Amino acid sequence: MSLPRIPLDKWVDAFIQWLQIHFKPLFDLINGAIGPTVDFFQHLLSAVPPIWMILLLTLLVWLVSRLRIAIFAFIGLMLIYDLQLWSDSVLTIALVLTATLISIVIGIPLGILAGRSDKMKGFLFPVLDFMQTMPSFIYLIPAVFFFALGNVPAEIASIIFAMPPTIRMTSLGLRQVSGELKEAADAFGTTSWQKLIKVELPLARSTILAGINQTIMLSLSMVVVGSMIGADGLGKIVLQSISRLQVGKGFEAGLAIAIIAIILDRVTQNLGNAKTAAVNKKTPMVIVRKWLTIATIIALLGMTVYSYVGDGSGKKKIVLTYVAWDSEIASTNVVKQVLEKAGYDVEIQETEAAPMWEGVVSGAADAHVCAWLPSSSKIFVEKYKGQFDDLGPNLTGAKIGLVVPQYVPINSVDQLNQYRDKFNGQIIGIDPGSGEMQLTEKLMKQYQLNGYQLISGTDASMVASLDKAYKQKKWIVITGWEPHWKFLKYKLKFLDDPDGVYGGPQSIHTIVRKGLKKDMPEAYAILDRFHWSKEDMEEVMLKIHDGMSPDQAAAEWVKSHPKQVNEWLGKQ
Repeated sequence: MSLPRIPLDKWVDAFIQWLQIHFKPLFDLINGAIGPTVDFFQHLLSAVPPIWMILLLTLLVWLVSRLRIAIFAFIGLMLIYDLQLWSDSVLTIALVLTATLISIVIGIPLGILAGRSDKMKGFLFPVLDFMQTMPSFIYLIPAVFFFALGNVPAEIASIIFAMPPTIRMTSLGLRQVSGELKEAADAFGTTSWQKLIKVELPLARSTILAGINQTIMLSLSMVVVGSMIGADGLGKIVLQSISRLQVGKGFEAGLAIAIIAIILDRVTQNLGNAKTAAVNKKTPMVIVRKWLTIATIIALLGMTVYSYVGDGSGKKKIVLTYVAWDSEIASTNVVKQVLEKAGYDVEIQETEAAPMWEGVVSGAADAHVCAWLPSSSKIFVEKYKGQFDDLGPNLTGAKIGLVVPQYVPINSVDQLNQYRDKFNGQIIGIDPGSGEMQLTEKLMKQYQLNGYQLISGTDASMVASLDKAYKQKKWIVITGWEPHWKFLKYKLKFLDDPDGVYGGPQSIHTIVRKGLKKDMPEAYAILDRFHWSKEDMEEVMLKIHDGMSPDQAAAEWVKSHPKQVNEWLGKQ
């Protein structure tokens, strides 16, 4: 007996589209509130040079906690600065503080309601259970559709994931207040509001701060997850390290996140120590520390205001988005260098294929140079037809398909079934959301490769598997594309695709958002003129593979090709 399948996925998609259409003003309002809040905290932590900011933060940590915590904070923050991760750490802290602030503003009132009403608790707690048990990655999906790419959707996902402890612990703290104390307050004629402010909340202080501590930790845990949809900061570095298999770089960023987590955890724990606070109130030193804390905060706020006043660079900002494929890393960073030469402030956002397209269509990003046509990006072109501008190919003669080392004695996809054991029944792929992976799934059905498993991963993990097999002369089949530096380092060949599932020759197109030509005509013209060869791209990719940073490799290529760059800039 087979039951008819409930089309839950279609219902959810329809509901999301309905929300996008009818609640757009609300989403714009939320976006307009969260973005400036993140900017404020970023300005706050960047108001003075890093060394001075580290000293100020160390002083603040000492004033609100203990000397040994302040010493650890100083050493940890100086290590972050020495690792050249300060600016990314500042943004990460700004994201965490924003998510925590919003969680407190929403969570404490809801916790008060749940603490005073059994009906409200009965309604809220199952919702909180759902919020906490749902995998955090799931929150990224609606966040991208409602807020596109960047810090805002990552913040929304963080808030949803991190808010429950604040609500739960606030409710718990209020319910733990002694009934005799409440009755005594009532006997003295206090109003409900006075009893809450002067009796219940002060007595529940340590429990509420424990909930806020958990919220901060959960917000920090979302740093890496949020980077998958374009959030900046240390999470972005970790994600890049995972996709490019840069263990050392990932360890540095992870260490910085751990240092920030320990500092925030110890400070909030100390604030929640109600017993210590009660004793300290009797000492003169606490009065001095209190006024020093106020003075330090006022000084930071004053410098923040000054940083806003002096922040006008006059440069127009343009946002480019890309996927973590070596070819797209190379092209995006070269375009970034060229646009900066034209006087633009360029931000690049690394994400997955689907969010990349959604970002340009929604206007959260201005352009990408990563559309493989007519095959790999076909699904996105059809989905968003008429919602973007295609400036045509920036590179021609590209190719996609299944690739094997030349020592493997087969030449066609339809031979794979004969040698399934030789390939261990595996096709090594890249990120599951890419068009090439979707085409490969279609190809496996077309050629009835039922005994094979398509292994998802990243460009870097795919190349790592290739390198290991190649050195041992083992058989391996991967999803490949050209141009790519691996064809320069290894002797490889494409397998013939008799049924043409992958299509013929490919071109890489430049895609821009609607209205870019009107808003930034010079940038539009540069992107329209951008065109280079496979050899150019491979030159940049190989430098990156040899250890040079993408930004540095792109800068060197731009410097060594002035004639080509000037053509793109319209100077010739």
